[in-house]
Amino acid sequence: MSTGPVLIVGAGPTGMTAAIELRRAGVPVRIIDKSDHMARWSQALVVQARTLEQFQRLGIAEEAVRRGRKIRGGRLFSEGKEIAHLDLSRLATTYPYALFLPQSETEALLNERMETLGVRTERRVELVGLQEDGEAVMARLRHPDGQEEEVHSPWLLGCDGAHSAVREKMHIPFEGTAIALRFILGDLVVEGPDAPWEELAVHFHHGDLVFLARLTDRITRVIVATHGEEEEPGDRTLRPDDFQRAVDRCGVRVKVLEGEWMTPFSVNDRQAKHYRAGRVFLAGDAAHIHSPVGGQGMNTGIQDAANLAWKLAAVGRGADPGLLDSYEEERGEVGRHLLRFTERVLRVGTSSNRLIEGVRDALIPLLTQLKSVQKEAAGFVSETAIHYRSSSVVHDHGGDGELRAGDRFPDFCELGSEGRGLLADWTDPVHLVFVANGSETQAQELQSGLRHARVRLLRSAALDNEGRRLLGAEEKLVIVRPDGYVGFRGPLRPHEDWGGYVQQDALV
Repeated sequence: MSTGPVLIVGAGPTGMTAAIELRRAGVPVRIIDKSDHMARWSQALVVQARTLEQFQRLGIAEEAVRRGRKIRGGRLFSEGKEIAHLDLSRLATTYPYALFLPQSETEALLNERMETLGVRTERRVELVGLQEDGEAVMARLRHPDGQEEEVHSPWLLGCDGAHSAVREKMHIPFEGTAIALRFILGDLVVEGPDAPWEELAVHFHHGDLVFLARLTDRITRVIVATHGEEEEPGDRTLRPDDFQRAVDRCGVRVKVLEGEWMTPFSVNDRQAKHYRAGRVFLAGDAAHIHSPVGGQGMNTGIQDAANLAWKLAAVGRGADPGLLDSYEEERGEVGRHLLRFTERVLRVGTSSNRLIEGVRDALIPLLTQLKSVQKEAAGFVSETAIHYRSSSVVHDHGGDGELRAGDRFPDFCELGSEGRGLLADWTDPVHLVFVANGSETQAQELQSGLRHARVRLLRSAALDNEGRRLLGAEEKLVIVRPDGYVGFRGPLRPHEDWGGYVQQDALV
């Protein structure tokens, strides 16, 4: 097998996250991008709570929050009447909000972190050839001077976007359809009684949609989706009055004063048939694209990278190579669920059928009054509700408490910690092993045998109410993977139960 660096194609948020995660785990990395620059505009705007939890482990969450704007929730209107309110402030996370941070800023933060680890993007370098023979990946790269280079890598990650050269060269189908709506996006200066502030707003009007969210004190992000009855701008540059006509038609009481950045865009709902082809993997937009409903795209790609990177590192130190099959098993299902959800929400929201509109506007207010619906919606948007309970590589051997193997591990607070969570200092790319309600001796014995894990004694009595409810009072072992999900839950004895999991992830 080739022992060279992992080759990452595409240096957007997904590719840089993968590079950071791999380097933190000691895996050599090379990252290329055919573009000569990082993102210059806001493009992907929302950093969700789950991604901020990931950024906390990378050491950049605090700076991201400092640079961004906290959005505490959202309001949904139909024909000028509010029909739903989503509250993110009650999320059980250190980050109970969505963070509005321009993609240019997100990429700058990731790039700074990546370069501190000794990895620098090779720009204007294009992938022009790709072969995989089961033992290694052979990639042909073209440099800015026209010279070509043949690279042999143990693994290749295609993080190169919706028009992925990696996906194309591996002949992986990109299945799905285009959405028959016209979209325009702008970062605009607006004023008026419906201009948003700490919450975003979505307005429906007979099949059209207007999204507004405050990006800075001065700039508001506006997205318009229409069925195209109005005059098309054609090849001309978008103007503020294109947006003004749309907001006027929807009855949104704002005046568009000027535009900082405006662009048309198209939307597709597509997913790669496979996320893996031998030693080649797809992540981010190369694996799935969908409508901007819920601000999920960039965040899903970053979580793809987090899921895959620790598994590659584990296999590199001797874990069962079959562990890598779980990447598509886990993230592929997340992608399918995401596409189904965003497609249905967009279809219902932009339907011009008066009957569907009436049913929607009657049901949504009733449903969103239910706490369970609010919790599920907030969990979906924030990505904190994603779990891998059915994954073949997580192991649940029972016990009390509601936290199960495959669940995201929440950042519990211990009593007297003044709100500082258990995971605040978890910046090493290792598993966390919690000896729950056990003894100090048991924890010390475990730590002495585990090279790639940090062992900690955790007692339910020392946790807040939420922690006690989730962890339970029984003695047990909880092993948290480097991507923040519980990989194992079960009793400390018998040894073979958790011993097999330790071998699977190569923690010894």
